[in-house]
Amino acid sequence: MYLLKRIALLFLFIAVFIACNNPVKGRNGVVFKNPADYNDYIISRQTILIKNILDLGKKADSDVDSAYGMLDSYTNDATRIIAEIKDMPSYKGDSSLRDAAVNSFTFYKKLFGESYKRVLSIRREGGDETEAGAAEIMGIMDSIKREEEIHDKRLHNAQKDFASRFKMKMRDNEIQKEINQNQ
Repeated sequence: MYLLKRIALLFLFIAVFIACNNPVKGRNGVVFKNPADYNDYIISRQTILIKNILDLGKKADSDVDSAYGMLDSYTNDATRIIAEIKDMPSYKGDSSLRDAAVNSFTFYKKLFGESYKRVLSIRREGGDETEAGAAEIMGIMDSIKREEEIHDKRLHNAQKDFASRFKMKMRDNEIQKEINQNQ
């Protein structure tokens, strides 16, 4: 659960208030009237990925085969979301939040397509019942935790810098409340 909690910390903050003068329009036609719209667009997609991780974890606890079957769909979600974020323009010349989100979401895609797939494969084969299988799972999870901390920190810092640069106020988001209730 620590892993999910660390991920969720990134999502604690959603910008609200503050409008800027000129809207920014993305290649996909989405208009960002203010920095909060820009931030919220990114965070709404991040929330989808985090909910997928939470749903996968719940399903894996009860039905490993079904959880494994969810991975391709979640990988496709991550691919689509990465493309949506890449289609965003920089906001008034600042692309740091967008770029940090792309890097973070690419990490999530890797989790679904590789790391979680391997963990669930080991479990499907009963490998988690062996010392070697359990050790491999622990190694994968430790690696995820280390890499996740790096991506989380980068995205969190980019979001804080973006909020500061554009004088936005931050607040907790709903997914953190849900994670806290499920612990």
